[in-house]
Amino acid sequence: MERSAPVGLAVVGAGKIGRHRARLAAQHAGVGFLAVVDVDPAAARRLAEEIRADHWSADVHQTLSLPDIRVAIVSTPEGRHVEPVLAALSAGCVTLVEKPLALTLEDADRLLQAADDGQLRVAYSMRYAQRYAVAKEQLSAGRVGQIVGGLARTYDTIAVGRAILDRSPSATPAADILTYLIDVLGWYHPAPPVEVVARGHGKILRSEGYAADDATFALVTYEDGAVVSFGTSYSLPAGYPIAGLATRIELIGTDGALFITEDHGDQVLYTEHGYSNDYVDQRLNLAYLGSRTSGEWAGGTMFGRVADETRAWLDHLTAGGPCHIPTAAEARRTLAVTLAIDESVRIGAPVPIA
Repeated sequence: MERSAPVGLAVVGAGKIGRHRARLAAQHAGVGFLAVVDVDPAAARRLAEEIRADHWSADVHQTLSLPDIRVAIVSTPEGRHVEPVLAALSAGCVTLVEKPLALTLEDADRLLQAADDGQLRVAYSMRYAQRYAVAKEQLSAGRVGQIVGGLARTYDTIAVGRAILDRSPSATPAADILTYLIDVLGWYHPAPPVEVVARGHGKILRSEGYAADDATFALVTYEDGAVVSFGTSYSLPAGYPIAGLATRIELIGTDGALFITEDHGDQVLYTEHGYSNDYVDQRLNLAYLGSRTSGEWAGGTMFGRVADETRAWLDHLTAGGPCHIPTAAEARRTLAVTLAIDESVRIGAPVPIA
């Protein structure tokens, strides 16, 4: 893509991630007009005033119809992606939506059918964490040979699990956090997934009225015979010192092996004054710094995967920079796997993936 004039951008959703994206957009030289939209007009106005946006509204259609707007970021909760994305696509906007693409294949297909080629991408920000991008480079260079199997797991605290399920009751651990690893493995290993066998168990969340297991574990078989074990849980104790995901990937290939650890115990803070886990409005005495999945603000600059992903996307749109944010079709395949995992848990049997 050639360098273009500054773009007009609408951020739809003024929650935690939307606020990050909007602040980053306000700092980007390629954004010439910035609007904020939220169903809560007070939230839209607060964020717009904070970042000195050019426009704010509670009406997504009115905002997307502004002549200056040609780019949209949809940062609404997981179960509320479809309508604002359809509105953005209908308005002709190049659109970035938070993961997952949708929570059903029917909704995902509606979005794919509405999008022109390259018009819609899905924010799986783990691809923009340095360790995963460097690993991708080595895998693409053939250092490990053909992947034959491995494991990938990611855990979060039950405090975060409750927050996710309160806003999106059908966003199971597989649909909301294991989806990151399904995407990364699809990026690393392009062979299509063909079958899932999964089991789950839950006492804590179900005893509190949520329709989700505390933990889910799955075996995914790929078309070339590779087998990868995936595991996820919302049930680390609420006071566990992490402010995001604790993740590991281990891959075995014909010519080597690749191990990635992101459990965050390398930067530890203990404070009698309390460390704020803003995602769930929680105070911790012991905290693993740098463990927020979205990233961290320090000195007015954001560091981490959401920051790098947002900047890369805006660079791609305005200056022709590289972009490996998943396409809608890639995100649809990831969704199919996570839904198959939940279905396999439900019926207690293998589930094929078309």
